[in-house]
Amino acid sequence: MRSPQSSLPSSSNASNRVPFTRRRRKTSKICRAMSSNTNSKSLYLKTVDGNENLPISEIGLGTISWGDESYGFNKQYREKDLKETYRKAKEVGVNFFDTAEVYGYKNTKFEQSSEHILSRCREEEAEDESEVVIGSKVFTIPWTNALLGGGFRLGKESLVLAGKESVKRMNNRPMDLWSIHFPFPSFSQEVLMSALEESLDLGLTKAVGVSNYNKEQLEKAYDILDKRGIPLASNQVEYSILNRKAEKEGLLRSCQDRDVKVVAYSPLKALKTTEIAEKYVIMNKLCDFIGQVNSGGKSSVSVMLNYCVTKGTIPIPGVKKVEQIADIENAMGWTLDEESLLTIDEKMDYLDGL
Repeated sequence: MRSPQSSLPSSSNASNRVPFTRRRRKTSKICRAMSSNTNSKSLYLKTVDGNENLPISEIGLGTISWGDESYGFNKQYREKDLKETYRKAKEVGVNFFDTAEVYGYKNTKFEQSSEHILSRCREEEAEDESEVVIGSKVFTIPWTNALLGGGFRLGKESLVLAGKESVKRMNNRPMDLWSIHFPFPSFSQEVLMSALEESLDLGLTKAVGVSNYNKEQLEKAYDILDKRGIPLASNQVEYSILNRKAEKEGLLRSCQDRDVKVVAYSPLKALKTTEIAEKYVIMNKLCDFIGQVNSGGKSSVSVMLNYCVTKGTIPIPGVKKVEQIADIENAMGWTLDEESLLTIDEKMDYLDGL
């Protein structure tokens, strides 16, 4: 486990860090909903000021499809549908929303990227700043300028500039969580972590994280920030019933030992029947059976999401329609029993070995 903040080695940068100031908050209705459920885990993202840690729901919402016409935006669903989805998610206790600067980037010029839409959702609800936690990510490929404009991305300042642009797209409201989207060879870990550090110094974000980091990369990033007195809040990786690589390779345990929250993307991979494979069919049927027999009539979707929660991750299923929220609501506030968990793992171990 991570040592207390007060015992961390200090540096000149850390000692001069300007704390993220904000007014005293009221307890938000989402936080009250989370605390009133005795089965809910107490989850938060760590900040430099430990008294200002960010409470988050046990399941979040992924917004990779928001503003992206390749997913059907403006054809199968529109911004008003996304706003209804956002509102319903909040009603059932979800307060964590994940986005990235490249989500819906083709509609950035029309102010309909994922970051733009999320910003408007939040503003229309007239929320207290503690009501919702929004995390975004910065792309580390040097030629990202071909997608988003700006200059060729090399060095810390190019990433910090990208963070400033994300803040602008969110109507100049600082991000709650800002993460490195994935490590790329053109940037050293020292440079990437320095960009996160500067984003905190400039007040662009309240917490910092990484994404798609393996165990070795995660531990190196953690150590760099730890020496500067900065907590690494999260690591976003693919994790699901069908993809347990992060668990098998010890990444989950490494994150848990360091109090780094694991945000699980693609948690419903078993539903992607376009990639039809026998184990997809088998696991869908197994989860449906467990949901109906062992979990009080839950759907297979709720079982798959709860599996991720029970394993200690925060799943962020991609959602674009309000009717999808019901399965998320039914996945919260309980945990799979040990027998069901073992049955799923043993079946996947068998299928992975075929």
